[in-house]
Amino acid sequence: MRTHSFGSTLIQRARSRASGFVKFFALALFFFSLISDASAQQRIRGNVTDKETGSPIALAMVKLESDSLASQQLATTDSAGEFSFANLSPGRYKIIASADRFYAEQVVLTLSPRETRQIEFQLAKLATISEQVTVRSEAKMVNESQAATIANLARDQISDLPATRRVNLSDIVTSFVSSAVAGHDNLAHLRGNELSLNTFVNGVSFFDNPHQLFTSGLAPDVIQSVNVITGGFPAEFGNRFGGILDIVTRTGFDADSRGSMNFGLGNYLRDNAAIDYGGHTERLGYFFYAQAFQSDRFLNTPKENIFHDRGRGLRGFAQFDYRADDRDSFTLTLHGGGTNFELPNTEEDELRGRDFFQRNREQTASLSWNHFFSDSSLLSTSVYERYASSRLVPTTDRFSLQAGGFRPLMTLGAKSDYSLFRGSRHALKLGLDLTLLRLRENFFFDPREEESDDEHEEEQGAFDFRGRNTGGQVSLYFQDQLRLTRNFTANLGLRYDQYSLATSGRALSPRINLAYSFSSTVLHFAYNRFFAPPPIENLLLSASLGERPPRIARSNHFEAGIRQAIRNRIVVRLTGFWREDHNAFETSELENVRLFLPTSFKGGKAYGIEFSSRLAEIECLGLSAYFDYTAQRAFFTGPIVGGFAHEELDEGARVSAAFDQIHTVASGLTWHEKRSGFRASAAFEYGSGTPVESERGFIRLPDHFVVNLYFGIDLFRRERNRLSLQLGIENVGDQVYRIAKESEQTPVQFSPPRFVSGSVRFHF
Repeated sequence: MRTHSFGSTLIQRARSRASGFVKFFALALFFFSLISDASAQQRIRGNVTDKETGSPIALAMVKLESDSLASQQLATTDSAGEFSFANLSPGRYKIIASADRFYAEQVVLTLSPRETRQIEFQLAKLATISEQVTVRSEAKMVNESQAATIANLARDQISDLPATRRVNLSDIVTSFVSSAVAGHDNLAHLRGNELSLNTFVNGVSFFDNPHQLFTSGLAPDVIQSVNVITGGFPAEFGNRFGGILDIVTRTGFDADSRGSMNFGLGNYLRDNAAIDYGGHTERLGYFFYAQAFQSDRFLNTPKENIFHDRGRGLRGFAQFDYRADDRDSFTLTLHGGGTNFELPNTEEDELRGRDFFQRNREQTASLSWNHFFSDSSLLSTSVYERYASSRLVPTTDRFSLQAGGFRPLMTLGAKSDYSLFRGSRHALKLGLDLTLLRLRENFFFDPREEESDDEHEEEQGAFDFRGRNTGGQVSLYFQDQLRLTRNFTANLGLRYDQYSLATSGRALSPRINLAYSFSSTVLHFAYNRFFAPPPIENLLLSASLGERPPRIARSNHFEAGIRQAIRNRIVVRLTGFWREDHNAFETSELENVRLFLPTSFKGGKAYGIEFSSRLAEIECLGLSAYFDYTAQRAFFTGPIVGGFAHEELDEGARVSAAFDQIHTVASGLTWHEKRSGFRASAAFEYGSGTPVESERGFIRLPDHFVVNLYFGIDLFRRERNRLSLQLGIENVGDQVYRIAKESEQTPVQFSPPRFVSGSVRFHF
């Protein structure tokens, strides 16, 4: 066991190593303050050419239509036949190109978060001058140039979930992505990654984890659209690579001076209330949101019965968008909140009177500026700050093991990237991301061995730890979406990261993502090199209790797959992935007080295969559906090379990860009756069980199959003041199953029971 003096010495050394980095960061931040800042916006670009000769068509009319637009937008092509639409929200768009003496063409597509979509129109000449113009339609069910593995969740998909399931980001991810395994403490693990969600909000990301155990989090209701990226990562993404949540938030330019109030009730006191309002003038858009929620079943419990598990929280969000002119736009995003929750008890804990609880607080602000030098070049820069804290309040009983602490983290940063589009062949992006981290951790632990249960041997001795560190990361990246031919796209990138906080390192990470399309089929392949700093939660404490600090993980990731659109109605995808890690990290819980400390293993490996299918809504029937299946494995290889650990692991020994669930299924069916506004959906979740250590070695917990039913109806739809009603029944069969057991020192954790909830939303 390490003493306080060892931890202080280690942190002083790390601070000395970081001093040069901090000076460089300050100089670079000053430089970026001179050129201002911003985040990328969605755009549609393209060109119009003569199908017969290939020459550009100048002064062609291009029309853009969407439900998210107050009115249609018009553009004319320049002498090179090019056009552009900027400042768009994610969503479904219809683009129509027409010109004198040519047939018009129409394309329907879905624009993803922060995406610039390239469209090529090849117009055919009319057979005779007097012939009537016809419009031919094409629905873009697959993006021919997309080499990444992406699940896009739109606002309507999220809002169709019950209000009680729109409280935490991890809940919306596990509902739609099969490779997301629900693990201990409501954590979501994607593709064999521990604590793997990396949240980008309007292009800005942070090091702390978005799960409810660590932060009050972002409300899913403020999301306009989110891409869950699990493979084929462009160079602009770094730090964690299980799943990138690339989020674009709602804006007042889409709200048209309207809002809503939502009230929800559920069993186990799962109650919530929320209000939002947004609108805009000609140049200024504004959107506000507030939410309050509570639950008697906040975290996963160590017993089927629920003891001491109440939680409640408040969140607020505001966004202001200012469009100064056609070339400059500014965005200010503010959000924050807090949660208070109890740590669940076993029956023995309850009898002792154990009453641990935790307080999480956070506030975040980012200021952005977009400047269009021309239709083909864009500078996006953002400055941001975030303060997040977590306080563990000790138990007041005299018999349970005792622990408490406070962990505040301040993040300051600036990010800027320059995008250049050269015709339809190149989409270049060059960027710099600077992050300054100030971390403080104060913890104490007392096992009270003389009072403890004889059947449970405490392995961790008492300590009183005080530590702080300042460091951060500098990242440079370059990427080019290169259209080598009309059918072959190479998304090539290179990223450089230099990191220092308790440990330090640097690396170059190449990203090679290829896509080849023919007919309605896309073949894709990716090789990505990853540089992943250890989790920042309880990092200094883990470095103090371990032999050495947790290490930076470095990984090689391969994936290959195929996407196929069938009759512009169904999209199927088959993907295989393989990842090998050096210094793979996991988290180890400190006894049973929900303090998770990062642990580094010498190696790690994850591999699997994913199959998914999406049925777009059949409008005449109102039916849509999805089906996702994942078979995957995840292992760690000894020895333990850094951070806190319960026990030793021999050189070359291989153990299954606590979230190594081999088979996972997420599927659903939705019926929307347009005349009445009635909606009904069924969602199905299956897991084959996670591994636990026993006297016979590793065994697997039993599998589980959960059915969720959701119902909703919109009343008075033709009026401005309309009403929406929802009913949700989650885990219809009331199957309470064992989710995971993190270690021998921690109890098994059980899934939620049947949840019934209802809500009413008033739109005004």
